[in-house]
Amino acid sequence: MSAPQHVLEAIAHLYGVSAAQLRPATGEHSAYVYEVRLNQRACILKIMPPNTDMDLLAMRAILEWLAFLAKNGGPVVPPIFSQQGNLIETMIEGEQAYIAVVFEKAPGVLAEGMAPEAWSDTLFQALGRTIGECHRIAQQYTPSRDEFRRPEWFAGESCFNPQADLKSADPILLERRAQTLEEVAALPKDHANYGLAHLDLHFGNFFVDAEAQRIVLFDFDDCAYGWYLMDIAMLLFDVLVVYNGNDPLIFGAHFLEQLLRGYCTQMPLNPLQIKHLPHFLKLLEIGVYAMLYRDYDPATPDGWVSKFMPGRRERIEQAPPYVGLDFMAIYQASGCSS
Repeated sequence: MSAPQHVLEAIAHLYGVSAAQLRPATGEHSAYVYEVRLNQRACILKIMPPNTDMDLLAMRAILEWLAFLAKNGGPVVPPIFSQQGNLIETMIEGEQAYIAVVFEKAPGVLAEGMAPEAWSDTLFQALGRTIGECHRIAQQYTPSRDEFRRPEWFAGESCFNPQADLKSADPILLERRAQTLEEVAALPKDHANYGLAHLDLHFGNFFVDAEAQRIVLFDFDDCAYGWYLMDIAMLLFDVLVVYNGNDPLIFGAHFLEQLLRGYCTQMPLNPLQIKHLPHFLKLLEIGVYAMLYRDYDPATPDGWVSKFMPGRRERIEQAPPYVGLDFMAIYQASGCSS
């Protein structure tokens, strides 16, 4: 997906480069993303088109949260100022605006592009520590202004709550979702388990530097207040699709055990929360299906989608668990309970 040429030229000029120096980058479905070098640094330019959920106020709120994370040693890369000294630039076109931000490019490689054998228990644990670190820092965060507070998860758009797609979803999907929401509602919202979370933490939204054992997160556009467990659910949900050639029970159990082993070095995890992990996985299964099914063509191979979609509607209707793991046994094996 590429932005209109006149938009690229105008925004590139604000950062002291030409549109010809922008290289399209893989990533988001709702924004234009480019790689560019600024002052000898590899950077990522992200342009949000009009008529998206992102506006200037929302972007300011996200950047304030990222600045707080970075200041407190969180696993994020800093935003870059334009030549005008702004962290956010806009290009006005009639009554609409394109919003642009630039971030330093994270070291390493995109996680979803890594071969299964490139992962190790040490890296899975590092991923868990990274997420736990974000959640620990989130407990200390208070927005500087009320309008910079991000929405609750059920009020914002995310894979857990794709409001626009759910409006016209099949009634059976909505029924299964309503049943799942009843289960989720039983989970307490206290300071230890509910706060500002990423909520789009799939393997396309973080870079891995295997040599340094460092993981850097990006794309916080969907961040909202929710249960911290939702980020863990998203990682498990996605890894079972990305590496679906593995036995889902054996691989899923091992991945989650190592992830929790790292996570609990940074954040405690109450076993009562773990019991709700299947419900968050089900919300994701229904939400992602609702986002994809209209454009899904079985005859057209499409990577992740082709792995996830076959037979998915039937599974949702029949309502088996997304993956049949013994979550309490995994929790015990991870050492989180000690």
